[in-house]
Amino acid sequence: PAANRGTTHISVVDNAGDAAALSVSNGEGSAYIPTGTGIMLNNMLGEEDVNPQGFHRRPTDRRMASMMAPTLVFSPHGRTLALGSGGSNRIRTAMVQVLSALLDFERPLHEAVAAPRIHLEGDLLSIEPGFEPAALKPLLEEHPNHELFPAPNMFFGGTHIAAGGPGGLAGAGDPRRGGVSVIA
Repeated sequence: PAANRGTTHISVVDNAGDAAALSVSNGEGSAYIPTGTGIMLNNMLGEEDVNPQGFHRRPTDRRMASMMAPTLVFSPHGRTLALGSGGSNRIRTAMVQVLSALLDFERPLHEAVAAPRIHLEGDLLSIEPGFEPAALKPLLEEHPNHELFPAPNMFFGGTHIAAGGPGGLAGAGDPRRGGVSVIA
């Protein structure tokens, strides 16, 4: 496997149009298992984005947030999409870029998932290879603090997607995270 811990995602769509999207955090637990449950609680305290006031300052009477974003999309044309991604605070940018490629540019599932990604965090712009140099030039000038990755990388998430509706069933697993698609 590309990794033995972190967040993973599974998407399922069937011929009847039923869909499920499930994101799970593996190996990032708190090491606490409530008696009789067999379930290790998650450890989201290390995620800066869900602790905007700083670590150890979260109000005790508030539900903990998560950046996991299992998503269902129902198109007006009868197509159902189930998708999600691992990738910590890069989940949002991975999901938005894949959804934009699918919905705005009507790219096939596998192309949308495999397309190069970009992520801005603080003042650091991270970029996968594959963008047109002319398109990158103004971005690199605007963001002198940037990192150009030499190859697609699991840093940019791992969006896995299943689709059903007119045209049948389809799926795409993100190669960045060893994703696969199976139609049975």
